[in-house]
Amino acid sequence: MNGPPLVIYGSMRRWSAQHFRATLQGYFLPASIIGMTGYWLAGLWVPARNPYTICFRCQLPWMGIFLGRVINHRLHGEAFLKYIYLALAGIGALLLVQAINGRRTLSAPRR
Repeated sequence: MNGPPLVIYGSMRRWSAQHFRATLQGYFLPASIIGMTGYWLAGLWVPARNPYTICFRCQLPWMGIFLGRVINHRLHGEAFLKYIYLALAGIGALLLVQAINGRRTLSAPRR
C-alpha cells in the first residue's frame, strides 16, 4: 500500500492539482514496472493470468490518467484538497473494516 503515504505527503506540502497529478504519475509508472518485473522474476506472471495482468496493470492506469486529467481541470485549490482528504478518510475506513473482519475470521470459532 504505497499510495496513501504519498498522497498524505503531497497534501501536507499543499501541491497544486497539476503538481500532484504529475508527481503521482511519475511515481506509479516506475513502481508498476518494477512490481511487474518482480512478479515475472518470482514466476508469478504466468500465461493463464496474462489477460488479467494486461487489464489491471496496463489498461486501467491509462483510464486513471484520463480521469485524472478531467478531474484535474475541474478542481482547483481547496476543493481539490477536500476531495483528497475525503478519499484518504474513505481508504482509512475501508482498512479499519477489513482489519476488524479479518480479526473475526482469524479467531477461533465459538462453540
